[in-house]
Amino acid sequence: MGILQIETWGSFPDARRRFTAETGGHAQAVGEAIQWLSEVALPQSIELDHKLHDDGVRPSNKDFSRRE
Repeated sequence: MGILQIETWGSFPDARRRFTAETGGHAQAVGEAIQWLSEVALPQSIELDHKLHDDGVRPSNKDFSRRE
């Protein structure tokens, strides 16, 4: 079975999460990864962005909507 792995480092809090398809299947592993990203990583990222904006750091958004 497959493993979906997400690692964050650098300006993100260090984290390494693995979601396996072994117990509930591939869709469940993807769902668990999305849940972790939305409940843990996204709130942390929003908080960090607000802090950076308060400090005057504003990354460019010019390529944000660009799709390949």
